[in-house]
Amino acid sequence: MAPDIGDINAIKDKAEGWFSKGKFKEAVEAYESIRPYSSKDPRIALRIGDIYRKLGKNDDAVDAYKQAINIFISQGFVTKAIGVCKIIMDIDPSQSAVQKKIAELYTKKGIVAEGEKPAPESLNRGKAETSKPAAGQPPSAHSTAKAAEEQQVKFPRTPLFSDLTRDELIAVIGRVKHQMLSPGVFVFQEGEKGDSIYIVVSGTLDIIARDKKGNNVVLATLKEGEFFGEFGFFSNAKREASVRATSPASILEIVKSDIDEIIAKHKRVAQVLFDFYKERVVDRLMAISSIFEPLTPADRKAILARLTSKKFEQGVNIVNQGEIGDTMYLIKEGKVKVWVDDPNKGRIVMTVLEEGDFFGEIALATAKPRVASCTAATNTELVLFSRPMIKDILAKYPDIKKILEDVIKARVADVIKAKELQTAALI
Repeated sequence: MAPDIGDINAIKDKAEGWFSKGKFKEAVEAYESIRPYSSKDPRIALRIGDIYRKLGKNDDAVDAYKQAINIFISQGFVTKAIGVCKIIMDIDPSQSAVQKKIAELYTKKGIVAEGEKPAPESLNRGKAETSKPAAGQPPSAHSTAKAAEEQQVKFPRTPLFSDLTRDELIAVIGRVKHQMLSPGVFVFQEGEKGDSIYIVVSGTLDIIARDKKGNNVVLATLKEGEFFGEFGFFSNAKREASVRATSPASILEIVKSDIDEIIAKHKRVAQVLFDFYKERVVDRLMAISSIFEPLTPADRKAILARLTSKKFEQGVNIVNQGEIGDTMYLIKEGKVKVWVDDPNKGRIVMTVLEEGDFFGEIALATAKPRVASCTAATNTELVLFSRPMIKDILAKYPDIKKILEDVIKARVADVIKAKELQTAALI
């Protein structure tokens, strides 16, 4: 008679007890007795791999890890599969074919069968999954192949990875770095330069920031499958908060310089990343902006779908004082100098804007001339919001037009104040 879920959990508890005492042989024997149920709980195969690695049986560890990858992929958990792939590569760098197989399994028509993958697509082709199951054991992947063809489901969408082609995904997986963290270890700290994006494979991590008194405050807790660090990744800005592991955790790291090299070979990855940036960063900036605050998430999404970006070299004028404009800008990367030209006093610099700042809002609500010029203070990339793009939104939300009118008044007041300060400085 096959064990029920209670029996399986009891065996796992007993195995974990042995593992904690360093009795790895007893632990792996217990886990092996329920290995067929990895198809429902891939953590069983994953743990078997961990224990074999402790025992120095690397070949057995790799086989168990491959089984875990098959199941994670069949369930659509590509980040977990990549994390396990990196463990395999640590054990045996010659296993690079695993990376390609993950990409093939994950991108093949965007369709997977429920449960295990059919044997021809397995990482362990020709091994246990092609044999007949023992009495009382769940059917193998081979025996469920026909059922898999009859009952197919879409992969759950994974941000970033789901939008990559097979070759693009292979390139990204090859560059991804894997980290294991102990509780209390910081991934990065507030104020550090950021050029990496991270994905939580397992465990939990806290996002921590300092309040006005200098005390640490937990802003949020990150869990499996969540991304973090994307703002610094896209803009090279300093980290605005710290991230610290609160449990044993596993994370994936994607470094910007590595992605730039991938883009050099796979141009389309740049558009995939921009779409990811809009979804993860621009949407958040719009949500907290006073201008877009009245919008529903659905309306923000409609705007995001139509956004484009444009690069400006250092010293190039983006907008000119006195001209009529129809575009608002968000600084994705770089700095922008805002200045006015006074006939008597010359150029007056009002401010320098950085990543995450908006400018040119007046153009969205009126046909009035620009009240200031904006020049790229560094090589800069901007996200463009055009008036035609959000014309319907302005009609739907009259509050936004009122907010923009207030912005106009504030900007004009800033120009007048800047000129007055300049005059006072010359007296």
